[in-house]
Amino acid sequence: MKPIATLLMFVALSGPPALAQASSDYEARGPHAVKNVQAGPGCFFFRPADNADGPYPVILWGNGTNTMPAIYAPMLGQWASHGFIVAAATTGMAGTGKEMLGCLDYLAKENARTGSVFKSAVDLAHVGAAGHSQGGRGAIMAGRDVRVTATAPIQPYTAGESYEVGSEAKQHGPMLLLSGGADRVADPVGNQKPVFDGANVPVVWATVNGAGHSTPSTRNSGPYRAATTAWFLWQLKGDEKAASMFKGDRCGYCTDPVWTIRKKDTE
Repeated sequence: MKPIATLLMFVALSGPPALAQASSDYEARGPHAVKNVQAGPGCFFFRPADNADGPYPVILWGNGTNTMPAIYAPMLGQWASHGFIVAAATTGMAGTGKEMLGCLDYLAKENARTGSVFKSAVDLAHVGAAGHSQGGRGAIMAGRDVRVTATAPIQPYTAGESYEVGSEAKQHGPMLLLSGGADRVADPVGNQKPVFDGANVPVVWATVNGAGHSTPSTRNSGPYRAATTAWFLWQLKGDEKAASMFKGDRCGYCTDPVWTIRKKDTE
């Protein structure tokens, strides 16, 4: 790993978050119809309805405290429409990442089981983890598992006692660390900055200016839906157009007035 370099960009914003043209490209649903399946040890899956161009990469999901996958369905369903199997833990207490990894264990077994709806459909070499608030913390905790190759924790709450300090230094793939500029629950300085500073992997720290803590769980997940879609298309599918949203000083999100972008060891 080359020496850490930090790029800091601040962009002013007045009014509520809105999408600039570059990021709006990833607001659209993908080409796949989506099927929902409840199965395994407390797992709810959003997946492409067919296996026409599978196997599909996996995205593990952790809900915010006392919420369930239905709250985030617009975002999780969008990921599935772009050719991902989304494995959402059906718990409102996903902060350890244990339940999220349990869904991955289930998929690994089902991928080899004759007669399973997931038979040969799962790309276990490309696994992401994401979540909101407590579930964002769970995504970082799950990222310590060598099978997880990219993460996108959204407003992770890491200031609580249950967060295992140092987890950010035990990751196995790049991180899109997402914050809300007006978040007073998991404030960026107290909760996400320590993750950015201590991470052992490349990090894009992306803050939605003016967004509160509820934005990812309301209004179809706001700008977070497009950003996470682009991130996982790049990290789990190698999509270079999506990569251009994050790479370079003039990347799509770097020049988007909705966002403030900080980068660590990414170029």
